[in-house]
Amino acid sequence: MALIAYGILSGQATPDVFLNWQGVAIVFGGTIAATFISHPSSEVFRGFMAYFIIFRSGKANHVETINKLVTAIRIGQRDGVQTMQGQLKMVRGLFIFKDGIQMLANGYSREEVKSTLEDQVRWKVSRELKQRDLFHSMAQTAPAFGMIGTLIGLINMLLTLQTNPSDVGSGLAIALITTFYGLILANMIFAPIGGKIAEQAETNLLNETLQVEAVLLLFDKKNYVFARDKLAAYLNAGSRKKLVKVAGKGSLQKKSGLFRKAA
Repeated sequence: MALIAYGILSGQATPDVFLNWQGVAIVFGGTIAATFISHPSSEVFRGFMAYFIIFRSGKANHVETINKLVTAIRIGQRDGVQTMQGQLKMVRGLFIFKDGIQMLANGYSREEVKSTLEDQVRWKVSRELKQRDLFHSMAQTAPAFGMIGTLIGLINMLLTLQTNPSDVGSGLAIALITTFYGLILANMIFAPIGGKIAEQAETNLLNETLQVEAVLLLFDKKNYVFARDKLAAYLNAGSRKKLVKVAGKGSLQKKSGLFRKAA
């Protein structure tokens, strides 16, 4: 974006030449209108909300998630699921894990817990991918409306060619501005947002998969040391080194920050 601004400012034309409100209305307004026509309005609003949520929230920390899950498993094995549920109320996130623990407390079978949690994860990922597809669709639509604006400008320019031939250059420049707008919207705004949503969806999928796995490990009564190693298998080598080592009694609980109250 900075390079584009530099190219505009360093040229012979003044920057206000690149501002044409009719072109903005055709490209941006047309893209938004086409999006509402081709997608349910609720889906469009969710997509715009996802944009603000993603850029406001930080990236999920899988190492911190695993440390909290291992601590929760240890508490559940030592003090029981009911005690662990009370402690989990003070922890941010881990919604899938909390739902799974509630199902365990209600006496659901392993397969029922597994299928229900996996359905939750699958449905959430599906919603996030729809939001990605929404912005990718807008990235494909914006250049088309840029061309429509250019054609409108060319038609108007040709109509005045006989009366004012000296205005051909400026008229052509104005006509091409809408193509410029379409390319900027597609490649600098809509496509990057879609990519960001896709990246966030992949991160969330791993985070939620870890939570499902932790619930099943607790159900199977696996040792918390084994649970830590099992969950660590989802991480790369660099992230594994950051995991809290399971050492003396209470050390993991203290370092994981499980009982840190939400601000």
